[in-house]
Order: sequence, then C-alpha cells, then structure tokens
Amino acid sequence: MSGILVFFHNQSNSGFASKRHEITFTKMAYRLVGDYNKIHFAYKNLNLGRSKTLPSEITNVIEFDSAAKCYKKMKMINDYIFDNDIKIGFGFDQPVRRPAYKCLRKAGMRYLISYFGSPMSGINSGLKLFAKKLDVACSLYRPDHYIFQSEGMRKTATHGRGIPFQSTSVVLSGTDTELYRPAETMDWYAHDTFGIARQRKIIFFSGNMEERKGVDVIIRAADELVNVRQRRDVHFLLVGNRWDQEKRFLRIVENSTAADHVTFGGYRSDIPQILKSCYLGMIASTGWDSYPMSAVEMAATGMPVIVSDLPGLREVITEDTGFHFPVGNYLLAADRVAQFLDDPHLRARMGRAARDRVLQEQTIEHQVAGLERVIRSVAGDLLGGL
Repeated sequence: MSGILVFFHNQSNSGFASKRHEITFTKMAYRLVGDYNKIHFAYKNLNLGRSKTLPSEITNVIEFDSAAKCYKKMKMINDYIFDNDIKIGFGFDQPVRRPAYKCLRKAGMRYLISYFGSPMSGINSGLKLFAKKLDVACSLYRPDHYIFQSEGMRKTATHGRGIPFQSTSVVLSGTDTELYRPAETMDWYAHDTFGIARQRKIIFFSGNMEERKGVDVIIRAADELVNVRQRRDVHFLLVGNRWDQEKRFLRIVENSTAADHVTFGGYRSDIPQILKSCYLGMIASTGWDSYPMSAVEMAATGMPVIVSDLPGLREVITEDTGFHFPVGNYLLAADRVAQFLDDPHLRARMGRAARDRVLQEQTIEHQVAGLERVIRSVAGDLLGGL
C-alpha cells in the first residue's frame, strides 16, 4: 500500500482549528492505508515544535508549504513524495491553484483531496462564474475533490469558485462524545474557576476574536439583558481571546453593571470541563462561518445553541436544537437568550435533542467514516471502494 500525506496550511501548534482535526485525520488515514509508517503529516513550518495534539503513532512529520515557490523546498517535497511512495494527498484549505501542486503530481501523487473549513469564494453568476469555471478547468494540477463541512460552504465552491458539483462532498464535523458530555449532577467548575456567582446561568462562546466572529454582538446582547432589561441571572463567558483582544469589546459595557456579567477567559485547555457548567451556547458571527466545531462540542454537552443566520452556520442547529437570529441583531439575540433563561424546560428538551443529534450524526467515527467513504470513491483504483 502506498502512503498518504496530510498537510495543513498553518504552522504546528498554531491554536487554529487544525488541532481539532489531527486525531480525526489520523484515524482516517490509518483506515485508508493500514500502516502508521505510511502516514505523513506536514505543516507550513515546525518552528513551535511537533504538534502537541498529534497522535504519538505518527512519526513522519515534515515542513511543507504548498504556497512556497522556493526551488530548494520544491525539490525537497518532490524527493520526499517519490522516496516514500506517497500517492494520496489530503490538504487542509487547499485552493484550486498552488505552486507545489505540479511538483506533487510529477513526484507521483495521483490523488489530491482538499478539506475546506472556510468558504472558497463569494457567490458569483453569469460571466464571472463562467470565467471561474474556465479557470478551474484549465488548472491541470488542481485537487481532484473538495470536502466541505456544510452545504453553505460547498455552495461557495460550486456557485462561487466554479468547482463542478460532482467534485465536491459534505462531511459533517464530529467530536468526542465521551469527552464532551453533560454533567451527571450540577457542575460548578466554570463558576468557581472564573468567580461567577452560582445563581447565574452561563452563556458560552468559544472561538477566535476576529471581527467576523461577531463577539461585539454577544457583548451588546449582554448589555441589553443586564443594563436595559435588568437581568441579574445571566453571565456571558467567552474564551479564546489572546493578546488583550477583549479590551475593545469590554468598552461596550465599560462602567456599567453589565461589565460584571461578562468574562473573557483567555485561551483554555479545559473546555470540556467548562462546558458542563454552562447553560446555553451562542455564536453570533457576522462574516462567514463554516460549521464551527465549538457548536458541535456545545451540543454534545447537552446545550442548545443560538446562532446567527449565516450560510453554513445555520446548519449547526435544527428547529429542535436551537434558534437562529438575524445577523448582527443583538436585540433579537437577547430575546432568544431570555427565552431560554425563562424556560428551563425548553432548555432541557432542546439540550437533549442537541446531544442526540450529535450521537446520531456527528461523532468522530461518523466523520472518519464519511471522509474515508469520499476518499475511497475518488481513489478507488488505489484503495478499493466501500
């Protein structure tokens, strides 16, 4: 059996979403080639060392940047692909064109699959979409197939970048449902860790603090609930901030009662424990969002989630597991939060449904099986179909 190269567009230990996928991609690769020695992982650089979340079974780890044009680096990856008989490439967020694609193909890589956690393009039509399709058709060394986390993101490929529909698939993200599970009894871990009064119900957000993530919408909803509606039974806990990113958001509630009802927890490694103490998940993105893993983790822990009504993001919930609100509308977001605060039975019912959905569709095993199925359908002559 030939080898497989799993490669990321970011450096190792970057803290990006790639770390959540390393275990899943390792399981997928092993099921495809059946030998850890034939599985190779690559990162844009290894300046921060080997990834701490990469399974120990993976011993082949290299630097590789598909966007680099350096001849020396091209020669290195060419020799590596050839010497290790790597026939399949599985790249994270790899677009239609990259300088290294020709090199990979010439070295013997027969199949290249791109896994996308972001949109490929804005939506296009008419002559612009035709031109995009023509560009794709003329890209001789492009990936053979593109896998997306949601239908909304797939549409950015087919109706934006001009990728043929048959060259795309959707595989939902999966999570560890033993690690992310509801507490058996009331858990106060988050309250005690962050000094939050136990009578407050925690509204939780986890993610980076880019403008598109709509963190300001969450803080404005907090301001509305606490300062305007005089609620004292709620607390907003947001984690993932770095480098004083929270300061610009805290100005929204500065010198007000709401400031005492908002906590930025920084970059955390104890998310599974924190979630057990939380009441409701909230994702208020205003730019693009795909299918955030954080939403799956919240649901697996038995929490309903309220999300802004964006392509991709809206697929995170069903009518039984949470609510949408219009993008940027913090007043309606506050209404939804209040609805759950005032109706614990609704919260309990939707929380159970949210976990049930994850158990039925979004475990790591579901994701691994979905990825394996797609790759076998593309590279069936090498691997055999399912």
